[in-house]
Amino acid sequence: MTRMPRNGVFAGRRARAGASFLAVAVVMAATSVSVDLAVPGFASSVQRAVVGTMSDVIEVVAVWGALPLGLLLLITAGEPRAWRRWAAVVAAVAAPIAVQFTGVGDSPFLILLALAAAVGGYAIIALGLSERRGDPSRTDRVGIAVAVLGAAELAVIALGTLHLLVWNPMAAVPELSLAQIYGILVERYGVIDGGPFVWALGATLATVAGSIVAIQGSRRGIVTTHDVVTVGLLLIHATTFFLWWAGFAIGLNLADAFAAGGGDVSSGGSLLALVGASCLAAAILLQLRHAPVRDEDTASAGDDDESDESGDRADPHPTADSGADPGGPEGAPAAVTP
Repeated sequence: MTRMPRNGVFAGRRARAGASFLAVAVVMAATSVSVDLAVPGFASSVQRAVVGTMSDVIEVVAVWGALPLGLLLLITAGEPRAWRRWAAVVAAVAAPIAVQFTGVGDSPFLILLALAAAVGGYAIIALGLSERRGDPSRTDRVGIAVAVLGAAELAVIALGTLHLLVWNPMAAVPELSLAQIYGILVERYGVIDGGPFVWALGATLATVAGSIVAIQGSRRGIVTTHDVVTVGLLLIHATTFFLWWAGFAIGLNLADAFAAGGGDVSSGGSLLALVGASCLAAAILLQLRHAPVRDEDTASAGDDDESDESGDRADPHPTADSGADPGGPEGAPAAVTP
């Protein structure tokens, strides 16, 4: 088997850790950019201040924390020479300064780059899950993880539904009651868009089905606590990501019927976006933990070591011809007839 050079840039777990932190940096910075674009449209100054501060914190963590750490780990992967160590230090110091002062961290194009970073993050997560396949895990811990993450997912669904159907319409048209708003929408369009209901129902069914599969799988020893936590975090991220789709049509209806802006006027969607990005980042970084060694792996490694040792042990007095007759029953040399 061909081995990767130990001084290669992509050698070892350090390279994977570096790629993970870079993916986290891009995802979190892009989420901060998208939230910053929505903040000016919030009706409440308090909400603008709170969400803006949270977005700034996410940006600082991404640009000044995850980005330099990812570069440092990636460039120094393997057994780097001295020049690569110095290059890693320079890159780790210069990158956040360049991003901050060139405006790259505030560019909307970063959102497109985040899609590629998310794909890479999901690949790292898939690799981490495959490495831990079959690891033992206590059933009670799996049950606790399912309960906590299931409750968190249901809370996200509830908050998202309130944001789409209550908070955002009332913030967009504050002079009317919620009943009056929906009365005008029904009179104008005949029916309320079903996007929020489809989103909430789909996320709820996914949560219930995932919880059942996790509990049953843990009893059979095929689902671990690590699996539950990872998938639960990804489910929260996916739920918050598709929130924009759920509210797209009803947002257009509100904008058209009441001459309001098409974006969010309530901060609920932006807060959930920050939560979802943080969950994706946590799921990616969770894969950096070393997988525990299984018993069969240890036994296999022991067998390999024994076979290697037996192969290394050679006869201290080798014969010139291994196929020669050893002679008599005692191993004495055979007689030669003249």
